[in-house]
Amino acid sequence: MEALATNLYEVKSKGILQVTSVPDISLLDNLGLRAGTQVMILNRYSLGGPVLLRVEGAYSVALGKDIAQQISVREVSVS
Repeated sequence: MEALATNLYEVKSKGILQVTSVPDISLLDNLGLRAGTQVMILNRYSLGGPVLLRVEGAYSVALGKDIAQQISVREVSVS
C-alpha cells in the first residue's frame, strides 16, 4: 500500500520521506531538493517557523513554512 502524498510542512512522520514535487525555485534545485530526493525531518519549529531537514542523509537545510508547504512528499516504506 503506497502512502499518500502531503506537503512537507504538514507531514507528521519523522521517518524517511521522498520528495514527489517541488515548486520551480532554482534555490531548491541548488540545495538538492528535487523529485526523488529522500529527506528526513529533524525539527519542525512551532508558530509557523521553519522545517529543518536532513537531505539524502548528508546535510541539513532549513526551509520556511511558505516553501515547505509547496513541496509534496510521501513516506518511504522500509522493507
